[in-house]
Amino acid sequence: MTMIIIALAAALMLDASPKLETVAKLTAREAPAQENYAAPILAVAVTLECTARATGQVENCRVLGETHPGLGFGDAAVALMRDATVEPGDEDFQFARTIQFTP
Repeated sequence: MTMIIIALAAALMLDASPKLETVAKLTAREAPAQENYAAPILAVAVTLECTARATGQVENCRVLGETHPGLGFGDAAVALMRDATVEPGDEDFQFARTIQFTP
């Protein structure tokens, strides 16, 4: 009787190993991939160069630099300056301005 129990136990152990390995492989394959989330953008700075006309109207703004290029903040900064004015002066001058976007 003892011999039969040992033989059955050995057969079960031999039979269980491939099943456990198969389960481990399936679990690893079927496990959902971890989502790669980008870190939230906490602040964006865009530096523009613009021309101030003697009349006070601001024109010809262009992006000199931005902290997160390609996300549309440069275009948004130019749009914000579209209707900007400064105090009228004797002549036209160029100036730089940095616009901070925050959440």
